[in-house]
Amino acid sequence: MVFKDGQPASTIVGFRPKAELKKSLEQSLRRLRTDYIDIYHVHGVEPQEYPYVSDNLVADLLRLKEQGKIRFMGVTEAFIEDTKHQMLQRALEDRWWDVVMVGFNILNQSARAAVLSKTLERNTGVLVMFAVRKALSQPARLSEIWAELKQKGLVDGGSSVGGPLDFLIKEGSSSTIPEAAYRFCRHEPGVHVVLSGTGSADHLKANIESLTKPPLPETVTARLREIFGKVDCITGN
Repeated sequence: MVFKDGQPASTIVGFRPKAELKKSLEQSLRRLRTDYIDIYHVHGVEPQEYPYVSDNLVADLLRLKEQGKIRFMGVTEAFIEDTKHQMLQRALEDRWWDVVMVGFNILNQSARAAVLSKTLERNTGVLVMFAVRKALSQPARLSEIWAELKQKGLVDGGSSVGGPLDFLIKEGSSSTIPEAAYRFCRHEPGVHVVLSGTGSADHLKANIESLTKPPLPETVTARLREIFGKVDCITGN
């Protein structure tokens, strides 16, 4: 979504959202050399932007869907600004979204109750982003976030040897924390796709291997839910 000084882009002279939407779609079809887009996402929508999407874009998206140029309509939250998933909670009150993209990981599992409980009821497709970010791939960043969460009283400080998630490896369930993070998301009920970004072929191979492994042991999953059950204020970045 494009905003300027708090106003939607439709107020900017020369910007016509409906015309731009159709133009962008047609350009994508030509570049991809296809007749339709499988999933067309309205991407990075913040809570205050959703009414604009609903009032100004949805009707045209539905028309394009009727024309067969879009198979499924999707909406993506702006997780960095919306860690409590306010936009998606509002969007799921409407019935036209076939797919949603939501932030979900070991450290912030709040989407389970806020989003996944609804998508499961409605058979809505779910793409998970932020499964592994800095805190789950860089020990120093994990320590910083752990200290922040302890200070806020969102996790039990307790006494532990090593890092707060070292038990994922020590108990023999995973070879690395990123592996455990991908498996945790992949096997969460209601999740269909876990996004993974990389610029390295070896890294991609490792991610695929992680995503195709079995679920974490139930005792480990239960422990992660207990530790981070109160957290809804971070992204894991």
